[in-house]
Amino acid sequence: MPTSNVFHRAMKITSVLVLAASLAMVINLASVASSPNSNDDQMRALKQSVDDASAAYQTATNDVGGKLWQTYKQVVATNLRQILDLAQKDPASQTAFEMFSWMAMKGLFERGPVFTNRIQAIEMLAKYHATNSAVGPLCGFIGHNWEWRWRERPVMDFLQAVAKNNPDRANRGQAIFSLGSLNACKTEELAEFEQWRNVPFYAASIGKFETTDLTQWGDSKSVADEAERQLENVVANYADCRDLRDRHGSKTEAPLLKTEAEKELFELLHLSLGKVAPDIEAEGIDGKKFKLNDSRGKITVLSFWASWCGPCMQLVPVERALNERMTNQPFAMVGVNGDAIQSDAKRAMEHEQMTWPSFWNGKGGPDGPISSAWNVDGWPTVYVLDSDGIIRFKFEGYGAPTSNTLNGSVDELMKQLESRKKFSLKN
Repeated sequence: MPTSNVFHRAMKITSVLVLAASLAMVINLASVASSPNSNDDQMRALKQSVDDASAAYQTATNDVGGKLWQTYKQVVATNLRQILDLAQKDPASQTAFEMFSWMAMKGLFERGPVFTNRIQAIEMLAKYHATNSAVGPLCGFIGHNWEWRWRERPVMDFLQAVAKNNPDRANRGQAIFSLGSLNACKTEELAEFEQWRNVPFYAASIGKFETTDLTQWGDSKSVADEAERQLENVVANYADCRDLRDRHGSKTEAPLLKTEAEKELFELLHLSLGKVAPDIEAEGIDGKKFKLNDSRGKITVLSFWASWCGPCMQLVPVERALNERMTNQPFAMVGVNGDAIQSDAKRAMEHEQMTWPSFWNGKGGPDGPISSAWNVDGWPTVYVLDSDGIIRFKFEGYGAPTSNTLNGSVDELMKQLESRKKFSLKN
């Protein structure tokens, strides 16, 4: 088929889907207007419009110009506000609970008016539904998906209300676990700020508002102590409770909260900024065993990567340039590879000229023993260690600021190491 025909056919399909999504919204809203029924029917019709528009753009094979995405955004922006207004007419009802929960867990929008609607929904949940028997999955969602939302007071208030007042033990355990997870994340951000706030590379990466904002949240040590107490509480008192997070149809049994809390505790106590990194002793991609501690005395970058991971491979040129720049310096680059097939890693290393050593995570790929021990969920995950093996910086993923972050933290630690050497020589 000629290319032009394929394009026109794609355009027609897209137009039909856009029209279908728009018609679904109009039909639903028309039925709302004509229905003599309660707020419940109106809210469900509005919610259905959002779900229909979401399905239209997610299943489209060719959304030319992003028209389905734009339609979806418009439906969400209009309908969520209306659903919230309707739910607030009878905020203690079960339907209102369902709508508030759905709004809170609706993804894709992290800023702007739609996110404000989600926070308002959380406020209503804290006020009217902290004792609801079905609140556990939402608590789990917040602790896992909203790791950086500890700044939102309504979020923490909601979890605390569930932990204190919900009659269901499993729900209380889930809320306490989420509080511990959010406070562990808060600890990390505060520790990073306390350590690097006056260093140019870091100061340039955060805005003035964020700097002002972070100063009001206390110190990382106090927050870490609170997170530790909460996670230990889960291990001690909710060991037999299952993780209530929605597992999206998974047929495997949900893990125990105790197991999940122990992972968080290990990361808090051993993988946080200021902690000595655990040693790794394993086989490398070349088949030879070595240790992470072999690089003691050097500034070390430990990078969890895999050839199947697009962001990992985007980061490689940055790592390669840094490694070359640090030639003849007390510096080491070390990888942990998450390819299930060792030859895939070898090919990637040869193609990308990765001259530094990498541990192999084993046939489990991303779920192998090293990444599991280090509680790695996102690839790439990068740790920057000082010459004593202390974790001084870590980040996950790859984006525009990554090069500045990686190079800046290494340069600063190199300066500190040189200063220590000069001081030792004088004394």
